[in-house]
Amino acid sequence: MTTVIFVHGISNMPEPSVLQSLWDHALATDKPDNPGVEIGAYGASVDLVYWSDVLYRNYNRTRSGAESTTLSIEMSNALMGECPLVDDVSDDWIHAISQSLKFDPEQLYSSDVLPIQPSEATNAAAAEAIPLPWPLKKPLMRAFVRDAHHYLFNVEHVPRDGEAYFVRDEIRKRFVTKVQKAVEKGPVIVFSHSLGTVIAFDCLKNVPECPKVDQLITIGSPLGMSEIQDKLEPGYSAHDGFPHEKLTGDWVNVYDPVDIVSISDPKLRNDYLQSGQERVSDLRQRNGGLWTHGLLKYAAQSALRTALRTALERA
Repeated sequence: MTTVIFVHGISNMPEPSVLQSLWDHALATDKPDNPGVEIGAYGASVDLVYWSDVLYRNYNRTRSGAESTTLSIEMSNALMGECPLVDDVSDDWIHAISQSLKFDPEQLYSSDVLPIQPSEATNAAAAEAIPLPWPLKKPLMRAFVRDAHHYLFNVEHVPRDGEAYFVRDEIRKRFVTKVQKAVEKGPVIVFSHSLGTVIAFDCLKNVPECPKVDQLITIGSPLGMSEIQDKLEPGYSAHDGFPHEKLTGDWVNVYDPVDIVSISDPKLRNDYLQSGQERVSDLRQRNGGLWTHGLLKYAAQSALRTALRTALERA
């Protein structure tokens, strides 16, 4: 039996069963000229590498998969859930990331109350041509900066009293354990979003005990950022970055050109060569709305669905 292993991205997430349900629903819902994908219809199962609890105190209470043109599960979580501070993040890291993503790093430090609420932003920015207002962008950039930093620098983090993790070690262990169980049943497709793409690549390239997988799909990935690549050594190099040691099949990367997490370099084919040859297929799609990085927004569009459908048919 084929297993699709889903690795989620930034921000505090709902409990695992709720998150998987939201993802399944977003993929399976039919749209005009864009039929949904039901993974079970291909005789495949789904498993989830869940790591939000390593960095956040409580599960987010979001239980609705309905998204407006502006809000997504990540935005809802960052605004109404637990918005991380960056006091324990390296200043050098903040300034490097902010330079790549073109925002003022000083704006991340303040702990002021958001001056506008999501309902107001929804009315003001329904058209995707309007840039994401900083009061909405700020908590999401905080989540990306903090979550990526703690993973890549293997920070020891205490999300709850009496419970501490070295972040990279713990999440690597969770990923490898899921893959080890899945390969006993058959082919494995790794389906990852946002920071989850960094986790998936890192484990496939840098963790010797990670088993081989058959296919990799990355969505809204920041793997094109040099600041991320620099922390993926020793395995990473542009000339031989493709994780051929553990990936036996294709790597498809789906991106939205205005996704604020991947916007600095959304295409990966030139950054992850195999012996100097291109192996990654980059697929462009438009998610629409204001927060184009949203997991559920990616899942509703035809390019991603086609990539997943093709992977399931090949497995």
